[in-house]
Amino acid sequence: MIRSSLIRAAVLVGVSGLAHAGERMSFADAMARLESSSHVLEAARFELAQARAELDQARGRRLPTVNLEGRVTRLDSPLDVGVAELLPSLGGLLPPGLGPIRYEIQSEQFYNLAVQARLPLYTGGRISAGISAGQAGAEAGEAALAATRAQLHELLVQRYFGLVLAEQAAEVRAATVDGLSRHLEDATRLEEEGLIARAERLRANVALAEAERELQSAQERSVLAGAALAALLAVSDAPRPSTPIPPAPASPALAGLIEQAQRANPTLAELRSRQVQADAAVQAERGSFLPTLGVFGQRELYTGDLTLLDPDWAVGLVAEWTLFDGFQRRAKVDQAAARSDRVAALRADAERQIELLVRQQHEQLVTALARLDSFSATRELAEESLRVQQRAFEEGLASSLDVIDAELALSRVRLGELDARLQAWRALAGLYAASGQSALLPERIEARLSVASTLAD
Repeated sequence: MIRSSLIRAAVLVGVSGLAHAGERMSFADAMARLESSSHVLEAARFELAQARAELDQARGRRLPTVNLEGRVTRLDSPLDVGVAELLPSLGGLLPPGLGPIRYEIQSEQFYNLAVQARLPLYTGGRISAGISAGQAGAEAGEAALAATRAQLHELLVQRYFGLVLAEQAAEVRAATVDGLSRHLEDATRLEEEGLIARAERLRANVALAEAERELQSAQERSVLAGAALAALLAVSDAPRPSTPIPPAPASPALAGLIEQAQRANPTLAELRSRQVQADAAVQAERGSFLPTLGVFGQRELYTGDLTLLDPDWAVGLVAEWTLFDGFQRRAKVDQAAARSDRVAALRADAERQIELLVRQQHEQLVTALARLDSFSATRELAEESLRVQQRAFEEGLASSLDVIDAELALSRVRLGELDARLQAWRALAGLYAASGQSALLPERIEARLSVASTLAD
């Protein structure tokens, strides 16, 4: 009797310790925490910011560039020129004894300060192709962020409700230990009264010891599940989930899910944007075969050291056409085309894989719902069977093994029902992630819990 009371006290203390491991957190709060603290999401946001900056850079190529250039130059000697060198015919007319007349053009140290502007007028379509590639890259970054968010939402469902299942499993195991400890008390009393054999009481002892080991394993799994959730949410202590595993959701139509996934799956959206980006790169490389045309202007800001040959300002047109570069441009076009073909192949494969994934997740949901119906139908029978076996054992009409089997059968049904509900929600989370609807998970969960609360009332 004393040992059984100590066991029940230890069970209650252990389960209570698991329940108060950290702060209470609903699923919606966990979703918000994931959005604000996930380093994976933060990295995806930085990648999107980089893509948007590249788009701004591509757009900036359409605008003029303005440079301010200053120089300080020192020569080995001043630049000068003689009159005789300019007008050789005057060399013989100079009076005897008069040296050659020379004029300094540039002192040995001089300064320049000028502003220069350039504006591209025609680049063979390379600027437009770069902007298209930048826009597609930004869209791909947004899709990649959405895909990362959907994957993390799916993982959150697994870990959050996995912790709920682990804690409830520990509670079920604790209830089993408590029930078997009471059965051991009854068996011990009946053995002392000579109503049952010693073997019956020993069976109760063994069953209780096994149940205690199962409880310890369940508690350890609960601790690991809490650590996994804490790692996902980037918190130091494992949170205590306050949202129970909701009643199983209804199974949505498969055809509609496949159509939604093909249209809104973030991974497919990213690949479509990558395809546009790769095609734009091909166009840009082909534009390198065409000439470029631009306008330029220059204005000297410091004119003190200018020579007679240096203008104060100048404007003009510049044209450039590469005629031969050792077939480098052709190789770049082939490289860009191969990259485009690779993205197209990946996109075609992803479309098939997404459809397969939706079908698999839908089948898992249907299977989980079927298992849940089976466990729900069995639970009432298991509860009644345990009650009958306990009463029959007290009256000497059933063995200790019968009570143990009934107790374990009921715990299996309870755990199976919880696991089936979890598997159903995991499958639904996978379907939502594949179809781009993972943001609807908190709303769907709250709706199912609200329905269950209304039915209970």
